[in-house]
Amino acid sequence: MKINKSTVIAKSIAVCALLALGTSTFATQTWDLQGGCGASTTNVSLGSSEACSGAAAGVTLNGFSNGTETSDSPGATNNATNFAAAAIYNWGSSAGLGVVASNESSGATGPHAIDNGYGIDALMISFGTAKVDLSSLTIGWNGNDNGTTSNNNGSTSGGGAVNYNDSDLSVFVWTGAGAPPVTSNSPNTLVASGWALVGNYADVGTMSNNTTGISSSIYSSYWLISAYSTAYGTGTGLDQGNDAFKLMTVAGNTCTGTVTNGSCGSGGGHSNVPEPGSMALMGAAMMGFVATRRRKQKAA
Repeated sequence: MKINKSTVIAKSIAVCALLALGTSTFATQTWDLQGGCGASTTNVSLGSSEACSGAAAGVTLNGFSNGTETSDSPGATNNATNFAAAAIYNWGSSAGLGVVASNESSGATGPHAIDNGYGIDALMISFGTAKVDLSSLTIGWNGNDNGTTSNNNGSTSGGGAVNYNDSDLSVFVWTGAGAPPVTSNSPNTLVASGWALVGNYADVGTMSNNTTGISSSIYSSYWLISAYSTAYGTGTGLDQGNDAFKLMTVAGNTCTGTVTNGSCGSGGGHSNVPEPGSMALMGAAMMGFVATRRRKQKAA
């Protein structure tokens, strides 16, 4: 049987194209929130909202807390109280970003981390129009490494003093439509409003480089990093102390294609971008096809 060379070459090109399009190339990006969100000097108030730049370009931070108490016993939290806007503070490159509620002191001895001593503190990370799947986060100062006792008025004694000696945290991703509600929710109602719990992570301050991996396959513009609350579930190592930490960086992958129901591209995962080697292979095949056609036409 006579085989048409053009048909063979066309099939080869199709195979090359499939190889090129089936190969994904992507890099995990790290957003340095401490370095790119506000001044890097110690004890700088960023207000309750901060547009970041540099190593965190495109990111906006919003601080929240449901703390309302003027005194507190260790471990006491109110999971039914709605969140309110809270100040974000940049505590410098050796510490990270913390959240200070209206009932807390921002002084050097105050509870100025993301903590759960006088209510649950949380930091929302917005990536604008970008859709991101976070893969890890790194904290700086934390209760495991730097256990301390603090009162909400900045003192280290009294009936409201809290011993911060742990660094459990929780990660949520927004799966709802439009901008996510936070202030209309309490820790008890976050999930019902469209926030999905990605996971609770115990003792992050004891992990290598104070970094924990985040297991998620959801791409979203909004992520919430919160001090742990019993409203978020239970697990090994959780709720064994008063949690406090300051956030340094987050890392993840950005979808360059279309996100549908939280998945990147029609098959989910990262959008496919042909690698240079695959593109070169396909180009060479196409050039060979053109050259063969020209020789055939001359011989005719």
